[in-house]
Amino acid sequence: MSEGYLYTLLGLLAFSALGIFHKLADTLKCRPSPVNALMYGWSLVFVIITITVRGAEWHGPTGVWSLALPFGVSASIAILSFQAGIRYGDIATSWLAINLSSGLPTLASILIYHEPVGLKRAIALSLIPVSMALLWKDKRDAERRHE
Repeated sequence: MSEGYLYTLLGLLAFSALGIFHKLADTLKCRPSPVNALMYGWSLVFVIITITVRGAEWHGPTGVWSLALPFGVSASIAILSFQAGIRYGDIATSWLAINLSSGLPTLASILIYHEPVGLKRAIALSLIPVSMALLWKDKRDAERRHE
C-alpha cells in the first residue's frame, strides 16, 4: 500500500472517529464549547509531540503562516457548529451534510485552478444538491411525524 493511500485511510478513520466521539459527547450531555476547546488543545499537544519526535522543522512558508489563522478559525467554527447542531438531529444526517459540503471546495477548485471535470465528477457534483434536498425532505417528514 502506498503512503498516499495509507494517509487517506488514516484520514478517513480519524474523521469517522470524530463523528463517533461527537455523538458520544452529546450523549454524555457535554457542552460544545469545552469539547471544541479540549479537542483543539489535545490536537496541539499531539502535533507538537509529532513534530518533536520526527525532528521536523517548525517553520514554513510565509503563506502557510498567514493561512493558519483563518484555517483554524474556520475549523473551530465548523466543529463547534457540528457539535451544537448534532443535538437537533441524527448523526447520520449531520455527518452526511458535512461530507456533502466538500462539493463547495471542489467547485472552487474547478473554477479557480481549472481542474478537469470528467463525467464521473460532473455526475457526483450534480447529485450533491439532490442529496441535500432529500435530507431536507427527510428532516421535514420526521418533524411532521413527531408533531
